[in-house]
Amino acid sequence: MRKISLQNLFIFVFLASLTVFTVIKLHRIDNRLSEMSKGGKRFAPSHIISEFNHNPDWDVKTPDELYAFVNVITQQPFHWLSKGYQAYAFESQDGEYVIKFFQQQRLRDRPFVKHPFSFCFSRSFHQKTESMKNNREEIFSSSKLVFEEIPNEAGFLFVHLNKTNNLLRGIRICDAAGQSFKVLPDEVSFIIQKKAQYVLPTLTTLMNQGKVEEAKVRIDQIFALLLTLAKKGIVDTDHALIRNNNIGFVKDRAIYIDTGHISKHTDLDVCKQMDYEFRKRLQPLHDWLSIKFPELATYYNMRREAILTSLHTEKSITNIAQTTPK
Repeated sequence: MRKISLQNLFIFVFLASLTVFTVIKLHRIDNRLSEMSKGGKRFAPSHIISEFNHNPDWDVKTPDELYAFVNVITQQPFHWLSKGYQAYAFESQDGEYVIKFFQQQRLRDRPFVKHPFSFCFSRSFHQKTESMKNNREEIFSSSKLVFEEIPNEAGFLFVHLNKTNNLLRGIRICDAAGQSFKVLPDEVSFIIQKKAQYVLPTLTTLMNQGKVEEAKVRIDQIFALLLTLAKKGIVDTDHALIRNNNIGFVKDRAIYIDTGHISKHTDLDVCKQMDYEFRKRLQPLHDWLSIKFPELATYYNMRREAILTSLHTEKSITNIAQTTPK
């Protein structure tokens, strides 16, 4: 009799576990299908509405005249430009500005009430939730840092992270399908940058037009940007600098386009940082130049050696000065 009871108990536990497992699987499949069905819609206003309470860590010092400037330039329509992992990008009609709305569905917390089974039983759910939280903190802290310390190097004109109340006028945007929406910017998180041109197409156009010296100037501008950031202790942890089109050109300089992984380091070794930039992050540019435009590759090599030699000399002089008894 006892043996039968233990068997029944075992069967009950097995069936209960199987039921819970099946429910969790069905729940995950339902969520995946839901995400896939939403994925066909490249943009919807609900994707960018902020649901976060005011966070003082995200406050940015913004003068009243800057709000007035933004309200002027955003009276023109903005048209679909691209969609990245972090944001939807729209270009102003005059081609001067880009507005990037953060994708809130990638940043929002995932509450228990909406995902009870995953919350209780899925380790990957908790890992993904923590990853989303860390991603949000990195994006927002990077945007604030860039706006406050290196706006010129990133072409930043405006940053809006916390929700505001009646400070900004509505913005008319058109998605990739030509559908028009009105966004209430007080309720969303976004940045406004100067519109930049990507590196490789710019160099290709200049070389095809025979403007070799202008192309060399553009290479110098890339080096100047990275050297300026290194001297300010600013580091980008995204290794795919060229492949991801993280930098580009405005009229008179190179700027950072993608600023989602920017951080600041005290006592950064500028010499080591620039050596790393040349060996790793700029190497794809050098390889491309070597194949497409060998003349520019030769100039690249010359300027790289000149910069690194100068930095090593400065570092040696500094070290000698610090160790010499007074």
